[in-house]
Amino acid sequence: MGQRLWEQSERDLEVARLTLQPRGHYAAANFAHQATEKALKAAHWHLRGEEPPWNHRLPEIAERVAECTGPLPTAVDDALDRLEPLFEQTRYPSGDITEPIPAELVGEPEAAAAIQNAEKVIEWVRKLLQRPPRKAQSETR
Repeated sequence: MGQRLWEQSERDLEVARLTLQPRGHYAAANFAHQATEKALKAAHWHLRGEEPPWNHRLPEIAERVAECTGPLPTAVDDALDRLEPLFEQTRYPSGDITEPIPAELVGEPEAAAAIQNAEKVIEWVRKLLQRPPRKAQSETR
């Protein structure tokens, strides 16, 4: 399952780059978050040999990975802090009709930054995946 998550992470990052265009910035940011999440879950499977938490909280997943690797690199930790709010921000409109919808909340600078932050985390995960894997306890998903 870890390999499947890794492959999807790479594809999601590619789609994030493709949607970095007018009217697609919110989608680029969302796909950058998704790519990061799936990469971290791939690292979790690889290093822990167990199913990761099935949520969207990047810091939580990263901390579980860091239990096997030591502290998160500062650049990765900073990137995660910047990416974390994008999941909620880019998915559903607020119930408050005075607030903009997700498609209007994210501009090109924010979307480009999201992609750059995802790339930082994914590059770190790429290095982690070079380590010997831990034997999977159960790959049910």
